[in-house]
Amino acid sequence: MPVRPTALIAGRHRSPDLDPDHDHDHDDDDDDDDEEDAGADLDPPRRGDRFERLATVMVAAPWRVVAVWALALAGLGLLGTGLPDRLAAGGFDVPGSQSLAVQDILRQDFTGEAADPVVIVLHADDAQQAAALPAAAATIADTVAGLDGVVGVRGPADPGGAGQLSVDGRTAYLSVAVAGDQSDQLRRTAAIESAVAGAGPAGLEVTVGGKSALYTSINDISRSDLESAELATFPVTLLVLLVVFGTAVAAGLPVLLALVSLGITLGLLSLLTLVMPLSIYVTNTASVIGIGVGIDYALFIVTRYREELAAGRDVPGAIVRSIATSGRSICVSGLTVVVALAGMFLVDIQGFRSMAVGSMVVVTLAVLAGLTLLPAVLALLGRRIDRLAVRRPNRARHRASGWHRWTVRVMGRPVRFLVGALVVLVALGAPLGGIVLGQPSAQTLPEGTGPRVAAERLADAFGPGAVGPIEVLVPVPAGSAPADGAARVGALTAALAADPDVAAVLSAAVPGVDAGSLTSVDGDWSRVTVIGRTDPQSDEAGELVRRIREQILPAAGLPGALVGGPGAADLDLTDTIAERLPWVVGAVLALSFLLLVVALRSIILPLKAIVMNLMSVAAAYGVVVAIFQWGWGADLLQFRPEGFIQAFVPLFLFSVLFGLSMDYEVFLMTRMREEWLRTGSNQAAVAHGLERTGRTVTCAALIMVVVFAAFTGSRLLAFKAMGFGLATAVLVDATVVRVVAVPAAMRLLGRLNWWMPRRLDRLLPHLEPADPGPGSLSGPPSSGTAARPSTAVPALAQ
Repeated sequence: MPVRPTALIAGRHRSPDLDPDHDHDHDDDDDDDDEEDAGADLDPPRRGDRFERLATVMVAAPWRVVAVWALALAGLGLLGTGLPDRLAAGGFDVPGSQSLAVQDILRQDFTGEAADPVVIVLHADDAQQAAALPAAAATIADTVAGLDGVVGVRGPADPGGAGQLSVDGRTAYLSVAVAGDQSDQLRRTAAIESAVAGAGPAGLEVTVGGKSALYTSINDISRSDLESAELATFPVTLLVLLVVFGTAVAAGLPVLLALVSLGITLGLLSLLTLVMPLSIYVTNTASVIGIGVGIDYALFIVTRYREELAAGRDVPGAIVRSIATSGRSICVSGLTVVVALAGMFLVDIQGFRSMAVGSMVVVTLAVLAGLTLLPAVLALLGRRIDRLAVRRPNRARHRASGWHRWTVRVMGRPVRFLVGALVVLVALGAPLGGIVLGQPSAQTLPEGTGPRVAAERLADAFGPGAVGPIEVLVPVPAGSAPADGAARVGALTAALAADPDVAAVLSAAVPGVDAGSLTSVDGDWSRVTVIGRTDPQSDEAGELVRRIREQILPAAGLPGALVGGPGAADLDLTDTIAERLPWVVGAVLALSFLLLVVALRSIILPLKAIVMNLMSVAAAYGVVVAIFQWGWGADLLQFRPEGFIQAFVPLFLFSVLFGLSMDYEVFLMTRMREEWLRTGSNQAAVAHGLERTGRTVTCAALIMVVVFAAFTGSRLLAFKAMGFGLATAVLVDATVVRVVAVPAAMRLLGRLNWWMPRRLDRLLPHLEPADPGPGSLSGPPSSGTAARPSTAVPALAQ
């Protein structure tokens, strides 16, 4: 006989199969029976059901499956330990941008120059110490010049360096050009920091700054914060699972699978670095997503497995049924998350693609582990899944559950509850209208960090704009007279100096300046350096870059000139993200809709899911803006707001949040569809679907909140904002959306929820279990499937 699902017992009273904590009537010491269950031969599953066939294979040879995963973990996990050394340190250059072109030209065509030089700042607190500053600067310059990859060092005593000594003589800086791309520059910056540590005489402060030093510090801090967050996450997560499951064995399985998935992922990413560059941020994002998703997926299957055991199934049958239902759900959920993350590929920036790749790999591994490793482990454990109990099982029977009563209440007054939920979501999302995007500055680092101290010393001694000068490259037409070129540069210098946001201009037209250092080796470019009056990351600095590009250069007859520098690079990155974000959103929504139509066999449910998910994402955005841009509660969270949201945060948050929101939506909707096919009643489907998934979804959400909240302790504002945004979104999604808005909306839509055009239903592939039941609106029930009267929710009219 084929393995077929046993009909779930309908009725408002709680039956044993609905309670995963039900006390099973069996002998705990009957280990022999458990072993027999684990190795029992299964009847062939229904033809065409891939999930049942897969589960059958896993249960038939559990030790082989475990051995394969163990070998993969041993080999790839060991390889993953070397991943940090293989990762690229940068990855946020914008291909085709003016800023990147300026960086390349300065590096290749100018001797010892760079658009983003490493800056070594020397500062003396008093006049006596200041007397030793010139000699110390010369000594440090000689030391740094001998390091590998350093192509030029310019100090106050060098041609073109007169402006690198402050008026009071107490602060000076060295401009160091290093070879290579952004990743090479960051590695060489670390070598420079090591070389100058303690190089100055006693009492003279020496710090290393610049964009490369900033990203180096961000990488080091993020790695340290990640380790701290992981150490804090697992104990709390395990405690939550113990409370939910009541047994140590059941609680430990989700954590075990999450660790296995993450360990193998790091090894696979290490192999990927051989064929493509991956950013240092890949470990942060993969860890955050991998831990949360891995635990949740295993939680869904283990919960369903215990429910099936409580319903009277044997171990193999319970496993097959769990994979055919919850396993199918996590597969669709994983695909949805991967689709959402793939949207970041529409932004042609290596850092974003790295974060997407890492997250996609770990989600895929979590799904594969849930569909293969977990059923094999469950087959070996059998009924011992409930061993090592930490609390007494819940023996309450024959009473309506709290989830059932709540759902009936919501569906009894759907308009009132739906309006209330929408008001909360709109209120939380309102601040999103005032979002301002920007890029990180040294001020995002903890106080006392080297690059932040260097930036503060430069700003105090030379003005805020000295931290990141604007570099303008003026083309020199072939065959033009030197006087013509000098006239063009002189006119541009005068126009730039007249701008109210410009503090100083350095060019060949300025008296006393060494023109040779400002002209490319081939003579094709002339360099003009502009120092603004404000911090490079400020709105005023961004507008100055735009004004130079769009107004000043065309007015000077120099449309072919290029504008770069740290501030221009940040502006190009921000503009690229803002330009591509609508495309990312559109592509993710379209692909997610198609996937959900296939999975749920409905047109209306995917539309409702997308609208609800967008509102929960918008609510999370609004909270992030209010806290991290406006500064609400900043003192409580112990940070100083920057006045903007770092540009990559909304893009990454959307992809992750939309995927995770769909995660719970798919799990809830697929269970409701089970009930719809069984009963043909929309109200019964909603009530029983939420009753049977509410506790699990709430637990999964709580675990996600714990995982994400651990990252709010990061010392970096961007990761603090991401952790807070993710935790907020999951919390809102699992409460306001899933528990209130979804049942209310589905009650109002009625049978329309399940509408599917018959022709479209025939064209699309099928992911759901075979044999649609009596509730289908796409056609009559399949042969041999009789409609069953719904006694599940007698209080509601069908």
